[in-house]
Amino acid sequence: MDRSGFDVRCNDTFGFYQFINQQTHLRCHGLHVYDGHVRDADFEARKAKLDAGFEEVNALLKQIKTAGLPNPMVIAGGTPAFTPHLRRVEAVNNLCFSPGTCVLWDWGYGDALVEQPFVYAALVLTRIVSKPTAGIVTIDMGHKAVSAENPIDKRIRFLNLTDYELISQSEEHGVLKVSDWDSLKVGQVLYGVPYHICPTVNLYEEMQVIENNTATQTWQITARKRKISV
Repeated sequence: MDRSGFDVRCNDTFGFYQFINQQTHLRCHGLHVYDGHVRDADFEARKAKLDAGFEEVNALLKQIKTAGLPNPMVIAGGTPAFTPHLRRVEAVNNLCFSPGTCVLWDWGYGDALVEQPFVYAALVLTRIVSKPTAGIVTIDMGHKAVSAENPIDKRIRFLNLTDYELISQSEEHGVLKVSDWDSLKVGQVLYGVPYHICPTVNLYEEMQVIENNTATQTWQITARKRKISV
């Protein structure tokens, strides 16, 4: 994806890996193989691309084995690649996986990766705060409440509301166009599934844990408190 790392097709990849293993002050655990650019909704098309890409990894693993270097851990893929890579467990020694979204799941991958039937484990709770004009309701869910990097039709999907459209957002508010305006009440709670859960979680200090329809715990979201310490 041209963001970081080393191109496995580069002629210097094995030499670089060998050099790392020769250093006395470094301990090389293995390879992190990330193919996050492969996101085809069709499973077979996605699997074919991932399999083709992994052939280059297999060639590198063969070089490592031939050179007598330690058998490396291979951490492969993200969430879209998770299920295709699972199918190569028996063929690749020491293969591990790094899906992240499936821990909480979201609407974006839920629609796209139909072979991964995970359950939504994190919702955004919002309320109707105003009914300013017929057919329109305002909710307390703006850019600060749900990840807003995608187009407005890919922000939130409500589980207990039908026939609606999110037509605008500000920092604190979202405006919905609704068909059943008369039946909706100010103060009514809506449960929303984010399109992209990862940056949405990062917007909150804590989350409420719900068990059997009751809030039982509060979890601090410590990963959002980023700090450079070196």
